[in-house]
Amino acid sequence: MKRKLIFAAGIITAVSLMSVCAHAGEVSIVIDGNTVVTDTEPQITAEGRTIVPLRVISEELGAKVDWDAETKTVTVEKADSTLKLAIGEKIMTDNGSEIKLDSPAQIVNNRTMVPLRAISESFACTVDWNSETKTVIIGTTDTAATPEVKEETYKSKDGWTVKYNSALVNVNEGDDGVSFVYTGESAGTNMLTISYIKDKMPQEVLGEVTADWDDEKTVRTEGYFAGENWAYFRNLISEDGSGLNESFIAAEYNDGVILVEGISHTNADSDDEDYTVSDTMANIIDSIDFENYQPQKEFEYVPGVYSQTFTEEMGGEDIEVTYTVTLNKDHTAVMSIQDEIKGIWSSTDIRIDNETSYEYTIEGEKLYVNFDGNWSEFTKEAGEKK
Repeated sequence: MKRKLIFAAGIITAVSLMSVCAHAGEVSIVIDGNTVVTDTEPQITAEGRTIVPLRVISEELGAKVDWDAETKTVTVEKADSTLKLAIGEKIMTDNGSEIKLDSPAQIVNNRTMVPLRAISESFACTVDWNSETKTVIIGTTDTAATPEVKEETYKSKDGWTVKYNSALVNVNEGDDGVSFVYTGESAGTNMLTISYIKDKMPQEVLGEVTADWDDEKTVRTEGYFAGENWAYFRNLISEDGSGLNESFIAAEYNDGVILVEGISHTNADSDDEDYTVSDTMANIIDSIDFENYQPQKEFEYVPGVYSQTFTEEMGGEDIEVTYTVTLNKDHTAVMSIQDEIKGIWSSTDIRIDNETSYEYTIEGEKLYVNFDGNWSEFTKEAGEKK
């Protein structure tokens, strides 16, 4: 099974990380050479993954799909594989074995959307990404040669480990971190550098390492990193035709910061070359693990249930109404204001969907949320929240 993502897309998922679900109107899907047309456009999730309507899976990949409305669970069957996905959960089961997902199944525009890559690869399909045409390319039969793989594990003294293909990657240890340098054919230098900076916070470190970046060409986002850990992302948009991409991921880590720097080149003349590079380097990021990742402290004052109670006249009677905003430790959010809506909260706003976000601030026990220009006050309830 091959995984091919342009390295810039694999490491620089920052461009979409804080959209709970961003439109991908320019993204197209090709399966076995045929362009797939759907009534709902593919979407790019908060984690930078493509989700598609269930119909794509059932009709184009030849799978049988069942939907359990009561449990909001999707069952996808093909050959000897049975996959189960619950809406909103980051766990998929494959014949009973649990698989962690970067992005869960979601409901978008009243359509059930599922993660294309996770399901396709579970059915032994190849998944490629063409950055120039913004096309996801699915192959149900893999006839291409598989690059040599010599998987090794690197264990850092700072408590993190990664897996890498030593047939294509050299490891260089230095004072500024550990670099994983791609040694196969490529357009230029392609490398990841992982370092640990003690006694600092993520935004402080990012300010230092990107001080000379052009502000107008810098994309700043936030999102999940290495599981449920929260991180800040920086991506420098290259406009000089060099094919050079630069990015940083910074996350609070055990009284300091874990910093991942990505440098990559794309080759306009060789998609196959780019795929091999991106696959190799993206695997390193995907494999990062920590021996003892202590709970992050930066946002420990945020989680809780915040409520607002008021009296409203209904049918000639005064009715007490309570609205709540729940901000969980894992950065998920639930807004119970008339309807219950789920989302994700960052350091500055609560994102509900691809088009809706609400700026917020916290002062003591008070949460202030900006609803379309009107600030609404909520008070934190007592008790420990998840």
